[in-house]
Amino acid sequence: MNGSTYHDNDAEWVEIVEPQSQQRMYANLDTGDCSWELPDQARLRPTNDRQWWELFDGRTKRYYYYNAKTKETVWKRPQVDEKDIIPLAKLQGGVPSRESETQTSALPPPSSGRSTREPQRSVYAQDISPETGIVTVRSSPVPADPMSASFKAMSLDRRLEASMLGDAHDFFPSHSPIEQSYDTPSTISRNRFPNDSSSPTRSVERRSIEEEGGESWSKDAPKQPLSDPSSKTLKKEVGTLFKHIQSYMGDRKTKNNPDQLALTICEGAVARVETADEACLLIIRQLTRNERVESLRKGWELLAIVVALALPSKKVAAQVQSFADRYSEKNSDPPGVPVSSFACQVGRKLNKTTARPRPSLASVHEARVHIFHPPQFGATLEELMAMQKGRYPHLRIPWIESTLIDLVLNAGGSSLEGIFRVAADPEQIATAKARLDQWLVPAVSDAHVAACLLKAWLRELPEPLIPSSMYQRALDAGENAQEACHCAALLSSPFSLVLARLIRLLQTLAKEECVALTKMDASNLAMVVAPNVLRCLSDDPAVLMQNTRREMSFIRTLINHYDTTFSLET
Repeated sequence: MNGSTYHDNDAEWVEIVEPQSQQRMYANLDTGDCSWELPDQARLRPTNDRQWWELFDGRTKRYYYYNAKTKETVWKRPQVDEKDIIPLAKLQGGVPSRESETQTSALPPPSSGRSTREPQRSVYAQDISPETGIVTVRSSPVPADPMSASFKAMSLDRRLEASMLGDAHDFFPSHSPIEQSYDTPSTISRNRFPNDSSSPTRSVERRSIEEEGGESWSKDAPKQPLSDPSSKTLKKEVGTLFKHIQSYMGDRKTKNNPDQLALTICEGAVARVETADEACLLIIRQLTRNERVESLRKGWELLAIVVALALPSKKVAAQVQSFADRYSEKNSDPPGVPVSSFACQVGRKLNKTTARPRPSLASVHEARVHIFHPPQFGATLEELMAMQKGRYPHLRIPWIESTLIDLVLNAGGSSLEGIFRVAADPEQIATAKARLDQWLVPAVSDAHVAACLLKAWLRELPEPLIPSSMYQRALDAGENAQEACHCAALLSSPFSLVLARLIRLLQTLAKEECVALTKMDASNLAMVVAPNVLRCLSDDPAVLMQNTRREMSFIRTLINHYDTTFSLET
């Protein structure tokens, strides 16, 4: 393209404000033409505050979005009108260039074709993304045909010469997921995360995970721990830990079984949170710019297993969450590796509030299976309803609740002494749980097994049936039948239906003819079920004891007075 390029005036042109120079330019997204001036009689789509540029990050092969007004950069497509998404990625294959000006990945300022001066030093920013940003400063002649210049001619680098550091810092969006700053010409990156909701002006800066101990994947262990360089204990551990991670990922020859390697890593992570932190950061480093398909897959698999069985510190958990979020979009998956599925599972496990399984070969295997076959236990009600939509579209409550209730009754729970109070055989529970996770109805002859699994399922819900926002109201309702029933009716779907079906089961078991055999009246049933339906957030023993009685009172009132017939309606 050049100054004499034909312009299709019937096509719509978009107005772009280049972020560094604040100069206005115009682009025809159909033809790829760029111009400093709007062609005569051209139809113009003017810029506005809601407008987002859709760009492409060549390194991660993902689209990302940049708002030139707010200078915000995000991975996920903003929820705005389609006309406010400007697909500038279309122009990244060949873009204009201008002498001595900052170039953006979206649309570098076009050349006017008038300059004949000597080559000047230019700052090139091919990928203005949360991970790349400003690239290199180098001398570059103005091409004879600048409109045909390609991004491939630009050398992507994170280094800036000292003379240009100030401009580089000003260029980065102040609210982007990751903000780069430059302390030396060799670059030390820091990340800036979104502001805490409780403090809109507070930001947290830390060294980039990808810069911790090295830019990316390496065959060598870091010279010092990534999580705490001053820790003498970690300095002794990091070499061995790194070898285990390498071996699991297939980057190092080993005779050890992969499950045993994962178990060894998880056991150390559970024993010491510092080891959990170091393991997570080492895995992330080995995943960064890892071009080996099998190594990448095994690395993500190992990260998902580690966070499923061990919990890192809040600081490192936030780093891991940020890392996973960057790869959670399915359209960014590299060929052969479903990274987004791994990343989503990592995020879910990090947010899990219930107790983690004890590390064992069985739990390692289970954690791996759950990556692509999400478990019934520990999933939110919304996730469960989404998972069963194709299998049981007619069900208004989770299949697992309906199945366990039927198993309790069909196995003779209404006449079994101590139902919901007596413990069941652990092996039978594990076997039945495994089948339920595969959407198979287990063969249960002991109603205690089904009852224990139903309590466990309720206990492991990320959000209890009586959410924290309704907790105090439920306690205040107590034995007030009208208020307790009103409180239950206020729950949103599917919470209201799930609670109603549970209470209906307890009402069946609380009938006089059943109580005579089970020795479990409404009070006893409420005592053992209430802790799985309501959760006290206090750590004060006195408060916990007092609230336990009030929780029991609320559930007992529902058993005695709540009309649950609506839960059976189809």
